[in-house]
Amino acid sequence: MMPVLNNIHKVEFIEARFLKEIVVIPGKGVLLQSFRNFQKMDTVGLSAVTVVTKVTKKNTVYSINLKVLLKNSFEVGNRHLCYRLITVMGEQYLLGTNVAPFPVTTTSDNYPSVVTDKSGTTLTVTYSNLVGLLPILDK
Repeated sequence: MMPVLNNIHKVEFIEARFLKEIVVIPGKGVLLQSFRNFQKMDTVGLSAVTVVTKVTKKNTVYSINLKVLLKNSFEVGNRHLCYRLITVMGEQYLLGTNVAPFPVTTTSDNYPSVVTDKSGTTLTVTYSNLVGLLPILDK
């Protein structure tokens, strides 16, 4: 698995409850096993994912941070969301599964004072677990 993915051009989301029949293969990836109705997010430019790995008490813990700039505001509401990330090379990754812990999503609206700065909504997702960012094996 790549430690840093800086070429994410497409981000989609789905509620975790719709991922019940997935199969997680630790160290390999995830099988979605059927069509999933991911909803596309309107992003500005490329998004960034950082994956930090550390070993604690003989367990590998992955801390994943996703940062996306959106054209419109985004309301998470009271939902547990998971994300599909698609790179410019066509690789797909799943951030989150249908079981706890769930990714934590925060948003902030940007109204910059300088015209050259990007305006929009910044979506930040943080996620710590034992399986990491999962490559999607069935495309």
